[in-house]
Amino acid sequence: MTEANQRLREFALQAEDLATAKERNRLAREIHDGLGHYLTTIHMQIQAASAVSANDQKRAKTILTKAQNLTQEALADVRHSVAALRLPVDGHQTLAEMIRGLLEGARNAGIEPELIIHGEERNLNPQTRWTLYRAAQEGISNACIHAKASHLWITLDYSQADSVTLDVEDNGIGPGEYKEGFGLLGLKERVSSVGGEVEIGPSKQGGFAFDIKVPA
Repeated sequence: MTEANQRLREFALQAEDLATAKERNRLAREIHDGLGHYLTTIHMQIQAASAVSANDQKRAKTILTKAQNLTQEALADVRHSVAALRLPVDGHQTLAEMIRGLLEGARNAGIEPELIIHGEERNLNPQTRWTLYRAAQEGISNACIHAKASHLWITLDYSQADSVTLDVEDNGIGPGEYKEGFGLLGLKERVSSVGGEVEIGPSKQGGFAFDIKVPA
């Protein structure tokens, strides 16, 4: 009986360790996907302002103002992420509206983005919407930092009744020229948690692309 109790205690400790590690990984994904995205965009905007400051101070000031505004958005995103760790995400914005906000930041960072929607947009459960939103963030950050792209295409496809797909592609460096980092690993974990799949490969323009399909 004593040996059985000891085994139960060991199993309980192992289960607690696994739960703690899972929560740490979840928190790490939130920090990387949210704050990491904003810091990437702000960094690129500051670089752009520095590049034009000598010849065009007015434009440099405009870029810095946008970067400053993004710091406020980053703080709001951190608060949103903390809340999302405790409760299911809810909100009135559609996924397309959320992504359009991200694309504006990409445009300010020097990338020409385009959002393409197939089918009629429909409501998604909060976890699925948040997963696809974070995926779009990762695609934009990847295009800015790793791929060094000038163009970015994000496609939302609602044409299938039982699923939604999100495709992100750029015209920068292809997937074979750099290692898969924490962001893409976290992306796969997020998508898997909602029963979806991720495919990563070269884009039609020779850059980087990933395709995500999740149940709707």
